[in-house]
Amino acid sequence: MKLTKKAIDSFKYQGPGTRQDIRWDDQLPGFGVRIYPTGKKAFVLSYRANGRKHIMTIGAYGVLTLDQARDKAKRLIGQVLDGKDPLEDRKQVSQGATIKKLCHEYIERYGKTNKKTWEEDQRRINRHIIPSWGNIKVQSIKRSDVASLHHTIGKTAPYEANRILALLSKMFELAQRWGFLAENSINPARKIDKFKERKRDRWLSHEELPRVAQAIDKEENVYIRAAFWLYLLTGMRRSELLQVKWSEIDFERKEIRIPESKAGRIHYVPLYVVKRKWNKV
Repeated sequence: MKLTKKAIDSFKYQGPGTRQDIRWDDQLPGFGVRIYPTGKKAFVLSYRANGRKHIMTIGAYGVLTLDQARDKAKRLIGQVLDGKDPLEDRKQVSQGATIKKLCHEYIERYGKTNKKTWEEDQRRINRHIIPSWGNIKVQSIKRSDVASLHHTIGKTAPYEANRILALLSKMFELAQRWGFLAENSINPARKIDKFKERKRDRWLSHEELPRVAQAIDKEENVYIRAAFWLYLLTGMRRSELLQVKWSEIDFERKEIRIPESKAGRIHYVPLYVVKRKWNKV
């Protein structure tokens, strides 16, 4: 039969108390209305995913109109055709993974394979995010929570607060893809004003350089001493220098080849033997 409001209003429960009484719609296959022994009614959708049949409750009749329920059923059928299981997704959201779980998945499934600086993300997670929200469910985090954390960190470390805001935004974006959040949920880390940042340029002055050189030469560990000199003379970032491989050093050309710089292109860093002559201080 074709479901209509008049027909649904007239439906009475039929059968013993344990029997499902569902009236199916001829217009939209798999769509129907279930009548309970109490007289309450709810829209349902029957579908098959991964070889198994499921009956999913769409919503209560009265809360949803027939047209609203039919439209929602069509969207759910579209998800099934795309290979998804709407009921399983709903269960995962209702069970509620914690922020700690999301952080772990972010590092393992995204950070380590997509970001050279994933260890910085791990540091920020361990220092700020997990202590604040570790056991809270992902879907419980609101924009006001993110804004509050951003503001608190920003009181003493505005640059760090902005980096954490960007990290959270990416994590919640991935949470939607991975089923931790509903696909139509709002990313709580977006539309939050960042702290103003100014470019921080700092060079050693002519007076400071001799003192820095003396401090480096006093370091007993030859490897640490050499590392500081490389930082100072090449201007390389710490993350870049720590990842340099022997195969990327050309001793004949006296240069280091960085395969992929922050700008996304190959970068060559010259290496020269410098004869130092510092003024005494």
